[in-house]
Formats: sequence, C-alpha cells, structure tokens
Amino acid sequence: MMEVKKAKETKKRTEKSGTKRKVGRKRTKGTKNKAIKKKTITKEVIRIKYVSKLVDYCKQQFGQKPFQGASIDFHPKKPAYVYLPDNSVTKVDAQKLLDFLKERNVKSVLVDALNKKRAPILLQLCEAGIEVYVLRRTNQITRMGKELERHKIKVPKTDKYDAVLLAFSPPKKWTKVDARFLKSWEAMVEWRNAETSFSVEQQRYDANNSEGANEDEKDEELRRIHEMIRAKLEEVQRLLEEVQKLEAQLFVRKVQMIYPEVDFDKDFEEFGIEDDDIAKAYYCEALLEAMNCDSVAGYLVKSGIGVAGSPPAKQRKKPFVHDGALNRALVQLTLKVHRLDPYKDEDRKKVKPKARKLAKKIWKRARKIKKWIEGGRVGEALGPALLEEGGF
Repeated sequence: MMEVKKAKETKKRTEKSGTKRKVGRKRTKGTKNKAIKKKTITKEVIRIKYVSKLVDYCKQQFGQKPFQGASIDFHPKKPAYVYLPDNSVTKVDAQKLLDFLKERNVKSVLVDALNKKRAPILLQLCEAGIEVYVLRRTNQITRMGKELERHKIKVPKTDKYDAVLLAFSPPKKWTKVDARFLKSWEAMVEWRNAETSFSVEQQRYDANNSEGANEDEKDEELRRIHEMIRAKLEEVQRLLEEVQKLEAQLFVRKVQMIYPEVDFDKDFEEFGIEDDDIAKAYYCEALLEAMNCDSVAGYLVKSGIGVAGSPPAKQRKKPFVHDGALNRALVQLTLKVHRLDPYKDEDRKKVKPKARKLAKKIWKRARKIKKWIEGGRVGEALGPALLEEGGF
C-alpha cells in the first residue's frame, strides 16, 4: 500500500511541474567529453607553401643541420634547382651552374644521383676545385617525404622541395666523387650499354636457333632461305662477339689510363684473367663500384650477394634493393675466375659463396687504392717508379 501511495504522489508532482520523465536508454557518463577530446586530438594536415617552413620542419623532425653547401636537384629536360643554406632555392640552367656557384663562393655541392648526361657538368665542378658529393640511394628523398607525412606534414613533390630535402639527407648516405672516378664511371656506363646490347642479341640468336622440327623445312625453297638466315645470324653473332671484346678492351684501357699508378696487370694475373678481356672489364666494374662503399657489408648488400647467412631476396620482408649491373659483373667474373658452369647444379651452388669471397678481395683492393690516392701516396704504396729506382 505504501508503494502505491508513493507512486501516486510522484505522479501528481510531475503533473504540477509539467515535466515528463524521459523513457529510453541512459547515456553513459563521459561520452560527450570523449567526442570533444577526439575532435581536439585530430590534427589538420600541414601543407608546405614556403621553403623556410619546410626547413624548420626538417630541422625539427630530422634533428640535423642542412648540407653546408649547395644541394642540387637535376632534371633531364629542365633547369636544376639549387638550395643554399640561406634558405634560398634558385632555378639555374645546367650550363651556367659553375658561374652561379663561383659567384656565391660555394665550396661543395650535393647532387641527387649520377647521370650520364650530367656527368660532364660534375666533372667541370671537380676540375674547378669544388667538392662533389652524390646521394647513394635515389629513394632517400621519397622516404624523407613519407616520414614528414607521418607527422602530418605534406610536402609537394616538386624539384624545388626535393632540393631542400636533399640538403637534410643523412651524411652516411653521401659519397664523395672526384674527376678520375667520374671519367671512369662514364667509360663504365658506355661498356655496360654495349654489353647489354650484346646480351639482348645473344638471346634473340638463341631463340631463333632453338632446336625442334620445323614444318617449313619440308619445302626445298623454304629450307634454303632458312639456311641463309642462319648463316647470316651466325655472321652477325661473330661480329657482335668481336665488338663486345673491343668494347671491353676500350673500357679497361680507359681505366688504366685514368689510374696509371695502379698495376691492373698484376691484379689480372692474380685472378687468372690476364687473357680474358671480358673478365677484365667485369673486374674493373666491380673495383670502381667498390670505391664508393665504406664497408664490405655495404658492398655485399649493394651487389645483391649479401653477407654470410643473410636470407635470399625472395624470403626478405622488405624489398631487397641492389645494383643489378654490379651483381651481374660479380657473378660473371666469379664464373670466369673459378671456371664454373652455371648450368650444372654442383657449380651453381658454389657461385654465391665464391662471389662473396671474390667481392671481399675486390673491396679491400679498392679501399687501398682510394686511401693511397686521397693521401697522395699512390706511388709509395705501389712501389717506386722507374726513375726513382735509378736514384732520380
């Protein structure tokens, strides 16, 4: 009875006040505050519009000063963009680059990549006394842009902003090049292009001369034409082989002339390739590439061989980025030095470990040569010259 009376009294009170009790799901405490907090936590994306703002964010996120020189982002068809430490980005024609740098008293430059078309300009800078550094990994600028995006900083993909990001790339990703290396690198690119052309023609020749029955050869006239085609292809193949050997001789001779202090003939004899021009060219390729690697592990990773115990490229979680041309040169050199047949299962298993040992020897040789050249003691390290032996 008491409960019924209480219910009636509450009903009368609500009728007098004119308010009705809401019926429905109770709201949990703090949901409104949480929604407000979410709105305040989400940050808006910062879009870069000024070079000075990008410089400030790069200093904050990467924690380092920019390159104390000119960082240059080249373009194959457009003028280059040059960033200087005073936060200025200038559009400069490649042919006027040296005059521009001299006017601003620039002592060192950092470029995004080596390019066959821009190699003469870099050579001109080296001969003018300007130090030239090259970014080793071409995807480093893209990685830096993604790193800023993770912090809600959107950088437009333009040459102007790429030049700024290049200035903040870590110094361990740079490599210093000189005039002699650039000349050798140009010769190496020419040899690689010729060698690639020969490989393509070799594959076409093998495909056209594949074994198997041919219905056209039942006819005498068709058989005669096929024989003429085979004879011509064999002649072309012979000429291409001669051209490949000549290109290899040209490349090796250029390297020997650029580095006259180095006894390449002794190296060829040590590896047992003194009578093989193609193998000599592969050795010079591997040696030049090793000069820009500060560690043997970095050289093995760059070549795609990897250190001992490293998983194969297919089993890696991250994409295995390496220099395919260097990998081919080392593998082909290993086959020639150790007289291995890649079509035999027993020899195929030996290629990678033997290529790793060979790469280590080449890297040690390259480091000695680079130290001798940089220290100005090449002749002393390699032995006295002919005139010095006579007391002159």
